[in-house]
Amino acid sequence: MKTRWLLVLLFPLAVSAQEGAVGWPTTEGAPGGGRYSPLAQIHRGNVSRLEVAWRYRHGDVRSGGILPDRVNRGSAFEGTPLLVDGRLLLTTPFNRVIALDPASGAELWSFDPEVDLDGFFANMIINRGVAHWRGEGDGVCSRRVLLATLDARLFALDAATGLRCADFGANGEVDLKVGIEPLVDPQEYNMTSPPVVVGDVVVVGSSIADLVRRRAPPGDVRGFDVRSGALRWTFHTIPRDGEPGVETWEDGSHTRSGGANVWTSMTADLARGLVFLPVSTATPDFYGGDRPGANLYSDSLVALRAATGERVWHFQAVHHDLWDYDLASPAVLLTLRRERGPIDAVALPTKMGHVFVLDRETGEPLFPVEERPVPASDVPGERAWPTQPFPTKPPPLVSQRLDPDDLYAPTPEHERRCREKLAGLRNEGIFTPPSLGGSIIHPFTAGGANWSGAGFDPASQTLVVPVNNRAHVLKLSKQPDENFHDEDARPMSGRLRGLYWLLRPRGTGLRYHAHPMGGRTSFGIDGVPCNEPPWGLLVGVDLQQGTIRWSVPTGARDGVEGLTNFGPPLVTAGGLVFHAGTTELVMRAHDVATGEVLARFDLPAGLHAGPISYQLRPDGPQYLVIAPGGHVGLDSKLGDHVIAYTLPTAAR
Repeated sequence: MKTRWLLVLLFPLAVSAQEGAVGWPTTEGAPGGGRYSPLAQIHRGNVSRLEVAWRYRHGDVRSGGILPDRVNRGSAFEGTPLLVDGRLLLTTPFNRVIALDPASGAELWSFDPEVDLDGFFANMIINRGVAHWRGEGDGVCSRRVLLATLDARLFALDAATGLRCADFGANGEVDLKVGIEPLVDPQEYNMTSPPVVVGDVVVVGSSIADLVRRRAPPGDVRGFDVRSGALRWTFHTIPRDGEPGVETWEDGSHTRSGGANVWTSMTADLARGLVFLPVSTATPDFYGGDRPGANLYSDSLVALRAATGERVWHFQAVHHDLWDYDLASPAVLLTLRRERGPIDAVALPTKMGHVFVLDRETGEPLFPVEERPVPASDVPGERAWPTQPFPTKPPPLVSQRLDPDDLYAPTPEHERRCREKLAGLRNEGIFTPPSLGGSIIHPFTAGGANWSGAGFDPASQTLVVPVNNRAHVLKLSKQPDENFHDEDARPMSGRLRGLYWLLRPRGTGLRYHAHPMGGRTSFGIDGVPCNEPPWGLLVGVDLQQGTIRWSVPTGARDGVEGLTNFGPPLVTAGGLVFHAGTTELVMRAHDVATGEVLARFDLPAGLHAGPISYQLRPDGPQYLVIAPGGHVGLDSKLGDHVIAYTLPTAAR
């Protein structure tokens, strides 16, 4: 404690924000997202001259793998830092919050929620960041840091000291599992992404283990009072009796499903008091015979009034999802320049490679959206929805069909085996339903745009989207009749927690499932994909015209350009896009106008957190800060680094 207060006294800049500072107030850069910095001191002409200003290491890194005794226990560093009130705030994979002096990297304070790291988590050991609230005055907890943890607790911390806000919940924390029913096993209900603050309400989603049982925990989104921690409202993403949308769950199936949660970051329109929810798929992911209907509000972007939880509008991007095409990307709020004047809009990148551009107040598409016929299911009891929405503009950001001519041929033998494999699978393009014999799912379930989201350059109206271009083989298997019943009240215990990805507990209520270790696999041979690279791309989309400006591969290895990527971009007014996200230990600086690579920076570990930029005073240096920490799930080199770059004085 003495050391903590000594550092606060030694670094007054971190205690009070400097007038004229340009910060990074949310993980998405602004409440409405877009991961954009208005700073231009670092620009096309000098970016290659960036130098390291300081380094910090937090120590929270843990290896792991898919062995039964280590499953999902390795770390993944996806937390984008904030710069608010003169403090750099970051979260580690262990869910610790650390405040650094942004000019020197010196640690000011840290808070440990003491998450049981040996517990079972469906999403590895991970956290994507915190939210910040600024109240009136300068008293204790007049500035708050809001942290949602893997074990489903919500903390409010004093931003100056990192101490708990005693007036929030019970000694500074709220148990987010309370009120979630059914919740058979508490360890299936996690928090991985930051909350969002709108006014005096803090809004939280959830991350749910969606491959365990038919009726997973519900994906309720809730608003809590940011001062007291009291529950203000609950929005049921799966409607209940009497609520709008329940009619889209035929045969009363809303009582037999779960999920439809919001596990990625939410964004907000503070002026309108709206929060935007990218909702995931309902459970089970790949078989919908027990949840007939379109299944609102799964796979929908939902706009709520943050003060009350009232639904304003919704747009469903996938009807009756059978592909795990949940909405993983945060919605980007932006203003489009049109001949008739500016239009406040929402851009929604998706796993399918679609980008839906909607009116922010009504949810109406600003580029036409067509309902097009898609293939029917041949699985007994399944009724795939006959059509799906396709935007007419922009065009898809990745391939949506895999033909024999698209196969990768590093050797004749690889191509031959891929052709044989493809010939035995159902393959009718995007939205080919899962089947008992196996179907090609392209883009795959982590394809198109994922949680990395998108950056937006308002000057050129360019949306910059990292995407993946890979395929899955999805094969359903029928479960024994004795496994299909309504006894969904059996938690996993003991050894089953460690064998989660290898075994399935009896009594899950699943009639058909795609087992993660055999029913959903990469379409490849001996670990090498069967579709041609690039497998990862960074795409610049002209949102005025609805066209693709440029598309460049992400990363390179062993002669292959375009590696699978998971990592947000940073767009700056200096005409730059910073991006990494692959297993290659390199961050690239691209020209936002062309996608051209202008500079490369070697990394000590994989970079899967979002780069940020800030300036502490008008005449001071612009900082570029990255947090390379690797990702056990992506086989990306692990680490615990935070690195700040600035330009030498002569280059500013």
